[in-house]
Amino acid sequence: MSTRHLGERIRSVLLLKPDAVAVEAGHTVATWGDLSRAAEEIERLLLRNGIGRDAPIGWVARNRPAAVASFVSLLIGGWMVVPLRPRQASATFAAELAAQRLCAVLADEEDWAEEGVVAAAEQAGTLGIIVSGASPVRTSVHPQLSMVGTGPHRQPMPGYILERLTSGTTGAPKRIPVQEDVLIPSLQSAEQRGKGAAESELNLKRSPAILLKPFSHAGGLFGLLLALYQARPMVLLEKFVPDEWARAVERYQIKSASLVPAMIQMILEANIERQWLKSLKAIRAGTAPLDPQLQLDFEQRYGVPILVDYGAAEFIGGVAGWTLDDHRQYASAKRRSVGRARSDVLLKVAAQDDPEAALSAGQVGVLSVKCDRFGPDWIRTNDLASIDEDGFLFLHGRADDAINRGGFKILPEEVAAVLRRYPGVRDAAVIGKADRRLGQVPVAAIEMAPGAVAPTADELIAFARQALTPYMIPTEFRIVEALPRTVSMKVSRPELKAMLGL
Repeated sequence: MSTRHLGERIRSVLLLKPDAVAVEAGHTVATWGDLSRAAEEIERLLLRNGIGRDAPIGWVARNRPAAVASFVSLLIGGWMVVPLRPRQASATFAAELAAQRLCAVLADEEDWAEEGVVAAAEQAGTLGIIVSGASPVRTSVHPQLSMVGTGPHRQPMPGYILERLTSGTTGAPKRIPVQEDVLIPSLQSAEQRGKGAAESELNLKRSPAILLKPFSHAGGLFGLLLALYQARPMVLLEKFVPDEWARAVERYQIKSASLVPAMIQMILEANIERQWLKSLKAIRAGTAPLDPQLQLDFEQRYGVPILVDYGAAEFIGGVAGWTLDDHRQYASAKRRSVGRARSDVLLKVAAQDDPEAALSAGQVGVLSVKCDRFGPDWIRTNDLASIDEDGFLFLHGRADDAINRGGFKILPEEVAAVLRRYPGVRDAAVIGKADRRLGQVPVAAIEMAPGAVAPTADELIAFARQALTPYMIPTEFRIVEALPRTVSMKVSRPELKAMLGL
């Protein structure tokens, strides 16, 4: 496969109907021609400043038309895309710029205006390019960052097309480089097209993709890539607002959407009208565990099946998930499952202390994945899982999250899933607290739904005893106004520990 395959395809997409709307964000739109012209100007600025085609380039990943233009330019030009998160404290963003040592960064004027950012870029010897607006997308060199400094800069990584960031739920986000030969099959798999599909079949899609997950998150980045690969227009949301999302679904008669569990909960709480979602044939859910009762409540209210997907931090694109046929046959019996392996994926569960000791159906161990997209070897994840006799995958938390209470292992997600069923509880999270006698004990943080009365610790203990063995019951229950979350709306465990003083 040509190392320029994806760039060539996206260039072809831009030329299909240059005057057609490519991106809509609020009251602004950008055409495919707008993206193309901005991409050409960005390419010219990078080349004029002597930046080689394989250089890693920083991309501040906002859900805005200008950021889409920047992304398109880097993919077409053959540069490696290094996503940078905009939604963080300015000091952290500045520190990341300094740490990444990039020869160039593409960012909105709003990002360059943050305190300390320009100084950090100067220190790193970074060429600063401002990309903002929609139609037209405006590009210019930052007056204080008008040339590439001496560095030292990050070295090129031949064969890699972009980096993806992990969610950061257990610590600082990690950067995982992705090769094009891995990315293309993942896009083809998601599109459900054969690898031999002819380039001449490429045509502009009528139904847009609603992109609401942050582009700095793996799911958001993959959604953007898939829309570009499919020649599909995009509706961008920088923040998930249930009414805005539902109105977009109704306006464009969207047939399939992708949400995280927290968003599904917000839709129910907002009491979105059923008629707004009547075009939907299915919703795909991933990123975080989906409570079975939440899934059932949503499906009963809106008549739309939720198909859960699973993709571990080590991969881009899904490795397991539900189909509509499986949902019709097994939804009631296997609601806690994240589906079955994709057609090109093999899954196995092995003992925690022996990766070669494969476990039988139903036993809990560490999940490993094998797929030609990611190489010839088995890849061991950090997820605890089991696979039943029908091939359905069940997740039981992460191996490094397990709490050891005097020799008894507690999986936090199992405890949290029970606490979420208490009336009025919007969400719950469980983490370990150091204990001199037992080593660790579980502590629960509870977020209540708006207007709900918080229960007492005794009430929660009594409720938990109905489903949990005594050693699994938390020793403390903290009612919090809101659980801290990452950009992907997962609970951030480091921030939660800091909030609780643990």
